[in-house]
Amino acid sequence: MYTFKKLSSLACSQEQLFQYHANPGALNRLIPPWESVVIEKRGDSLSVNTEVVLRNSLFGIPLRWHARHTQLDAPRYFQDIQLSGPFKTWIHDHRFEEAGGDASVLQDSVQYEMKIEPFGKLGLPLVRSKLEAMFAYRHDTTKADLMLQAFLRERVGNKRMRVGITGSSGLIGRRLVDLLSVLGHHVVRILRPSSQDRPLDFALNAESVVWSEASGFSNPGAMEGLDAVVHLSGQGIASSRWNNATKQAIRNSRVQGTRSLVEGLCKLGSPPKALVCASGVGVYGDREAEVLDESAPAGNDFLADLARDWEEAAMEYERSGNRVAIGRLGIALHPQHGALAKLLLPFRVGLGGILGSGRQYWSWIHVDDAAAAFLYLAANEQCHGPTNLVAPEQTDNRTFVRTLGKVLHRPTLLPVPAFALRMIVGEMADAMLLASTRAECKKLSDTGFPFRARTLESCFKHLLGM
Repeated sequence: MYTFKKLSSLACSQEQLFQYHANPGALNRLIPPWESVVIEKRGDSLSVNTEVVLRNSLFGIPLRWHARHTQLDAPRYFQDIQLSGPFKTWIHDHRFEEAGGDASVLQDSVQYEMKIEPFGKLGLPLVRSKLEAMFAYRHDTTKADLMLQAFLRERVGNKRMRVGITGSSGLIGRRLVDLLSVLGHHVVRILRPSSQDRPLDFALNAESVVWSEASGFSNPGAMEGLDAVVHLSGQGIASSRWNNATKQAIRNSRVQGTRSLVEGLCKLGSPPKALVCASGVGVYGDREAEVLDESAPAGNDFLADLARDWEEAAMEYERSGNRVAIGRLGIALHPQHGALAKLLLPFRVGLGGILGSGRQYWSWIHVDDAAAAFLYLAANEQCHGPTNLVAPEQTDNRTFVRTLGKVLHRPTLLPVPAFALRMIVGEMADAMLLASTRAECKKLSDTGFPFRARTLESCFKHLLGM
């Protein structure tokens, strides 16, 4: 039998630390993003005999993990054991200890036994490295989420919100649903009729409402009096090669889709107090090395025109007498979705390199900082108009590439010239890969927003378990 322990000090009470783990959404929040885990069974509580079944793979070999909660002593302790899975024995003790004042200690202790001893010892170094990465991620995420909760409490009080979310199945939407749930807020997922909903992917207390332009909301009562709606839905900008039809579809999904949603919200008896709408730093266009805060004028290319019109459609909600905030996103980084996911394979096999000149600025943000920023815009009644959702570190493509290569321990010696990018992805190359947008997070920084990834290197290490 082997033992693994991880201990961290946190600036929160024992009760807050326990409640974080007990809240719906904790399971999703604490699964490392580099793991392709599917939840097959769950119960959003720590009650004794509650079971969880997860499906994963190791080197392409499918693994199923079936665990049961066996002990609970709130707010100090709970235990789960493996019923079936990759280990012969797995006993996981979660302890939450008072540390004096408004502080506590999180301690995870795992006793495990390898299958097929003594041959299982050959895999012990790999198992220990995976445990170290997993529990480092779990503790870092717990600490960052509770720091965000304290930040919000200082600025907007300890209110529990009811928040509607469109695009909840998307990259940021999923993380925002889980973040709201684990911090004790109520979520209403606003779905399209065509949405393929899989409830097990979300905290079980998340409510769902179907919305269409023709028939409105399937359950208007669930929408009445919401504190905010966070609008994230829209056709993916980089989901397919651009042509006139594709660009029109992208535009319709964002501009016309937002107008229709605004009209639907305004028809409610008690419309949401705020609308927080996603946009992008592409609104500024290709601006070379110019530093761009929220007061910078819009550009004049397709993405700039799209973002400007999208934002104007959202701002129409102010006519209802309610607040509108705009989150101008940089590149949201996640190892299994979006830009980073597409870069990882060539970089891992040593085929990474700068794109074009490498001098173009790429404004980026950790996916959980993006979700946290949308939560902040929803909660803070003082937030109006646009806010750049980008990290404090401003990075050009050359630095981005070298940093990723450094974290992966891979060379970055194979540049991709601009003409090759244009041949591969067409017009999208100039707008999304070669354009330079050096956005700064002035509004967020001025508030003291608690970024969990202020530098690109720390972001990659956190997301990749390095």
